[in-house]
Amino acid sequence: MKKRRPGAVAFRAETRPWYRRLLGVVFNRWTFAITGFLAVLGFLTFTYFWFEYSDRIDRRLLSGEVFTPTAGIYSSPKILRKGEAMSSLELVEYLKTAGYIEKNNKADAARSRYSFDANEMLIEPGETAVIDGTRNFPNLRIRFGKDNKSVDSILDLDSGSEANQAFLEPKMLSTIAGEGDGRRRTVKFADLPPHLVKAITVTEDRAFFDHYGVNIRGILRAL
Repeated sequence: MKKRRPGAVAFRAETRPWYRRLLGVVFNRWTFAITGFLAVLGFLTFTYFWFEYSDRIDRRLLSGEVFTPTAGIYSSPKILRKGEAMSSLELVEYLKTAGYIEKNNKADAARSRYSFDANEMLIEPGETAVIDGTRNFPNLRIRFGKDNKSVDSILDLDSGSEANQAFLEPKMLSTIAGEGDGRRRTVKFADLPPHLVKAITVTEDRAFFDHYGVNIRGILRAL
């Protein structure tokens, strides 16, 4: 047996704490390399889809409206009668106020559409014509007289029969997004009823008249 020399000290390797050993396993050149590779790959993937879908959205927006404006106030349905004094241009103007677009327009597929060829007009109601699962307005083919100033015949394409009259989708009077044909006038604050002012401020911001546009207490309360 080998004897230790007097005064000699046995060497012991330093034992690192468990958390330092764990950090050494997790954070090394391989994990940094893999993390960097995944980060670059993720960035390139995100960039590709960003430009790809933003381009699709831009093309769709340029081709027409994307959403169908269905929320609003409507008039009663119009009754189109055989022999009525109405030109094709007048009927087109009415259909536009009812939310119709030309058939070749690449807007929302749910929109009601119309097309005009010679002295015939094809009217195709969209999803707005369906209420509670029932289609209330049929597909129509309207034929105008030779002078194009009166309705010569009305054909119900759903039933395939001639009709003396047909209901058209109602005219949109006002929408949430636009003014439509509604009659509006500007009023002063002093003309508003006090009860209306109190009702709005109580609902929206009770301290509306006590701050300068930013309610710090309201923001902190919301957080």
